[in-house]
Order: sequence, then C-alpha cells, then structure tokens
Amino acid sequence: MAGYVRVSRDDMRRLAKHLKISVADFEKRHVVEVTNQGEKRIKEGFKTCQFLTEDHRCGVYEARPHDCRGYVCWNQPDETVYGYAVFLQTGVTKLREHEK
Repeated sequence: MAGYVRVSRDDMRRLAKHLKISVADFEKRHVVEVTNQGEKRIKEGFKTCQFLTEDHRCGVYEARPHDCRGYVCWNQPDETVYGYAVFLQTGVTKLREHEK
C-alpha cells in the first residue's frame, strides 16, 4: 500500500546510489520513521509514492525497495490502482474536510 513501504539497509544503499546521494542523506530525505518492530518506512504525505513520475511510472524502478519488487504491476492504463493510492495518501484532516 502507498505510504507503507518498508526499506531495509540494502534497499537504502541501493536507492541512495541510484539517486546519487549518501545513505545518510537518503534516510533524512526519504525515511519517515522506525516502526515499533524496528522497520524503517518510506515517507508518507505525498499524493502517492514520492518516487512516482507524472506518467504514473516508478522513477527508481531499477533500485526499488524489496516491498515494491513483490508488487504486481500491469502495463496497461488502469487508473484504479493509482486512484486508490491517491486515496490512501490523503491525510485524515483532508478526508474529514472533504466529508463536510
């Protein structure tokens, strides 16, 4: 699900190298928190994934995290998955405003 992508140390190294930044910079810019289980996750708060390009493609595909590698993608125009990801990334405050 959008916003809940775990990243391992290997994922962070691979992504940092792909983005041409240090692992420490990657962690500062792109990692939101450590969960109660000690897992790190990619930052939330974006319309969908922060690495998704305008044409809804993965901008870090070659270096994508392990969680994303297991995600089944279709190579056909389907706005359903994208729309659902947008909904999941919408903050509670915005959803409550929209409800009104």
